[in-house]
Amino acid sequence: MKKHFLIVFSLLAFLTMFLPAAISTEAAETADGAKVRVLHASPDAPAVDVYVNKDRILSGIKFKEISEYLPLEEGSYDIKIYAAGDKPKKAEAVLEENITVMGGEAYTVAASGKLEDLALAVYKDDLTATEDEAKLRVIHLSPDAPKVDVYSLDTLLVSGLGFPEASEYDTLPAGEYSLDIRPAGQEEAVFNIPNVELKQGENYTAIAVGLLKGDPAFDVLLVKDK
Repeated sequence: MKKHFLIVFSLLAFLTMFLPAAISTEAAETADGAKVRVLHASPDAPAVDVYVNKDRILSGIKFKEISEYLPLEEGSYDIKIYAAGDKPKKAEAVLEENITVMGGEAYTVAASGKLEDLALAVYKDDLTATEDEAKLRVIHLSPDAPKVDVYSLDTLLVSGLGFPEASEYDTLPAGEYSLDIRPAGQEEAVFNIPNVELKQGENYTAIAVGLLKGDPAFDVLLVKDK
């Protein structure tokens, strides 16, 4: 069944970004700095504000929105997520976790699961290009979906991927692909992604979000890792 396939290359223009003292542009320009982007993948959570070490870095991020990479110095950070507009001194965070980032690495940090089980899922991203080919990985962030296989026509690309796992990057010839997502071990696709153009020298992550049964409906985001 063909459904809408949303392609997200950067955060929507209205998303406000604040850079606290812990986040410096110099960090991104040295091998000691890390890069982190944030994804709202919780299907029933409201729009949220994201705080790093008590400083707000993202404001009003909605379901299926993903930020651009933000520079962070190597180290550990306290991440707190509040309903958008809530004041930390007056409201309780809907999620609080600590993450550690390493210099020279890039990460996707996703608010995942339903609101009652909200958690941070952290994935290490590959930003290294392959000159004549493309790279593709898949992240399973649909909380009610079973383990899945991902096919391109009859070629198996990803096998038995469960929530909230990420596949390894697969190196593929550049070109146009039609991707099928199937319950693991089954032949019938539950979601089809047509006309996926993978360009040489580019890395991509396909992220399954939403609900197979209920709203918001199951969808796949295709983001460039750069």
